[in-house]
Amino acid sequence: MSKPYDATLNRLIDTCPNDWAAFLATRVGLTPQPAEVIDSDLSVTVQADKVFRLPGPPPALIHLEAEVSSRRGVPRRLHRYNALLDYTYDEPVHSVVVLLRPEADASDLTGVHTRTRKDGRVYLRFEYDVVRVWNEPMAGLLAAGLGTAPLALLTDEAVADLPGAVARFQDQLRGWDVDPTVVDEVLGSALVLCGLRHDSAQVTDLFRRLSMTLEESSTYQWILNKGVEQGLAQGVAQGMAQGRAEGVAQGVAQGTVEELWRVLILLGRKRFGVVTTTVEAAVRGVADQARLERMAERIFDATNWDDLLATP
Repeated sequence: MSKPYDATLNRLIDTCPNDWAAFLATRVGLTPQPAEVIDSDLSVTVQADKVFRLPGPPPALIHLEAEVSSRRGVPRRLHRYNALLDYTYDEPVHSVVVLLRPEADASDLTGVHTRTRKDGRVYLRFEYDVVRVWNEPMAGLLAAGLGTAPLALLTDEAVADLPGAVARFQDQLRGWDVDPTVVDEVLGSALVLCGLRHDSAQVTDLFRRLSMTLEESSTYQWILNKGVEQGLAQGVAQGMAQGRAEGVAQGVAQGTVEELWRVLILLGRKRFGVVTTTVEAAVRGVADQARLERMAERIFDATNWDDLLATP
């Protein structure tokens, strides 16, 4: 899943693995139970998106692949991963492909992959499950757990009534008694994933609607109390209230270059995932405050760290 949303979805799954395992288990006919995320690196060149092991009895594996764009050949790739997992772990493997938006659908995603001999006889039949997120009911995704709740904002229901969907999502977040840092991670993931189905204006409006919840989160408090001086904190708060990435950038511009580094690294971690020492050094190597401000303006439009750092 080498795509801009890879890091976000992986962090979301790693934050709430049992929610995802239970959601997928019901799709493949297994009993939901606490699961273990196991190594998905199958060879030097092959790595599945995520693999969950349910201890059973009997034990079983759930292999997850997520797609955001349409491309033929996914079933054949699923079969390859499935066979390698079966060979490696010698346990039943259930493969599920999760399509995050309609543009990811392809004509060969039928749930069955077959291969035939020259005479037309089928010598291979591989079955897998397909979850088309846009067709899912919001209620089911919200009820499945904190880990799958952001997917509710990618449904057709949410597209038809985004304000209502956001309100339901926000109510669900408040209803869970969990570590604030977990809620914080889910919020950040939801904001990024929303870009898959909603335009920038809708996403920034979502940012505004979630601001009340975000103000209670650990990330917001970190910005206010430990991150930067008052000018930066006011700028971030102003940006949240306005619901515009540009508002965040304008407020941040009131601070120093060092403060700009800090907020870019903070927001970039939410947007793109882990911040390597090389990336952090590259960010801190930009001394031009005007360029840093332009980078802040692009934080929600850039596809990855390289794209953001290429800002002139």
